[in-house]
Amino acid sequence: MRTSVFWAVIVAIGALFVAASRLYLTNDYFYFAGYVVLEYIVLSTAWNILGGYTGYTNFGVAAFFAGGAYTSVVLHKLPVLLHTALGWTVPPIPLPAMIVAGGLVSGLVGLGTGYLSLRLRGVFFAIATLALAIVVQTLIVNWDFVGGSRGTYIIRPQNAPLGGGYIQYLFALMTALAVLAVGIARSIERSRLGLGFAAIRDDEQAAEASGVPTLRLKLISTTLSGALMGMAGAPLPYYVTYLDPASSFNLAYAVNSVAMPVIGGMTSWIGPLIGAILLGTVQQLSTVLISSAVNLLIVGLLLIAFVTIAPNGLVDVLEGPAQGPFAPPLNRARFAVRWLGLIAIIGAACAWFVPHLALVAVAPYWQAMTLLPFQLLAAPLFVPEGWLFFIVVSTAQLPFLAQRLRDAGRSGWFALLLFVPIVNLALLLVGFLAPTRRSRPHSSFDGETLLQKSRSHG
Repeated sequence: MRTSVFWAVIVAIGALFVAASRLYLTNDYFYFAGYVVLEYIVLSTAWNILGGYTGYTNFGVAAFFAGGAYTSVVLHKLPVLLHTALGWTVPPIPLPAMIVAGGLVSGLVGLGTGYLSLRLRGVFFAIATLALAIVVQTLIVNWDFVGGSRGTYIIRPQNAPLGGGYIQYLFALMTALAVLAVGIARSIERSRLGLGFAAIRDDEQAAEASGVPTLRLKLISTTLSGALMGMAGAPLPYYVTYLDPASSFNLAYAVNSVAMPVIGGMTSWIGPLIGAILLGTVQQLSTVLISSAVNLLIVGLLLIAFVTIAPNGLVDVLEGPAQGPFAPPLNRARFAVRWLGLIAIIGAACAWFVPHLALVAVAPYWQAMTLLPFQLLAAPLFVPEGWLFFIVVSTAQLPFLAQRLRDAGRSGWFALLLFVPIVNLALLLVGFLAPTRRSRPHSSFDGETLLQKSRSHG
């Protein structure tokens, strides 16, 4: 697909997405949750431009993201400051202008950071970006104009420019930013600039010896990546209405921005998109159904699973094994095992979350159901057993792990894997046969409670 056609398609999809949300979504929670997922699409795509395309790991996402957020705070307070100090009457600055300004500020920070640190490579560059985040946070904490360590309140305007609630307006703006970020990433991938980034990622010394302007390309990468992160952070003060360093420099932004491209795939523009939608949706569901405290735990478990099963992300798995008459059978076997493992992971996540959502949807009509056999069959589905799904996922990974250990010559560890199915079977038996299983506390939407209600109703 040509680049111009791709831009037209994604712009049309974004416009239809916003229009459909206005027509069919009446609960503001969906806009709040969708805003976060779209925000992670922008952040992960921006990170992938430097980390995936160019091969430089950036742990300073929070610095660029918070730079955009506090740029909006400064511009929000600027009219009052000018009126108080100089007597000038300046109208409030619109949020789109703040987004552009946040992108410019964070882009300049990325340009300066790249010029000072891009001569470093590998882990040294990653440490330098992490130090950048600490330096920027220290500056923000000691800057009283933007609230310092105590934070600052931002009052949203009464009326949204596009009609509806202001959260709907923020949702539409973040959709536009997601479309912009994905379009830029895809355009880079299909251009000479993307080829230069790939040459730096594969072998920087060889690229430089071949005449590739490596420093110039790396500066472009850091500037563009930082600008997109700053644009993603600019609407944050209007989303949270109270901004402090703890929220703007949250560890989740840095962790998710790295984890989502890794899970989706760092060699393609669609990888961060898939990873952000998958991981962001799971985190939003876990915040509602379990607790927001387990979000980073979910990220860690998924990272471990995907690094083990699909080191190059979902995109690499979807491309399939090597084709042709010389493709080894083991390659096909590993491909099949990876697919089984990924299906087990996605199935475990769906089995954990979907029954809760389905139960919330059908709970008002549960007492009205008269088909008792249907209730008897459906009620056990609403009893989530997290450890059971962990067993399924870990067992699905065994063949691939065993093959890797065997290839590495670690026969002792390979032998230990034989005990894993035995342990899993023991856990299953303990879980199903333990007498205390039915007395443990659980959520109010418990399947056994529904089963009892259905029996009494029948």
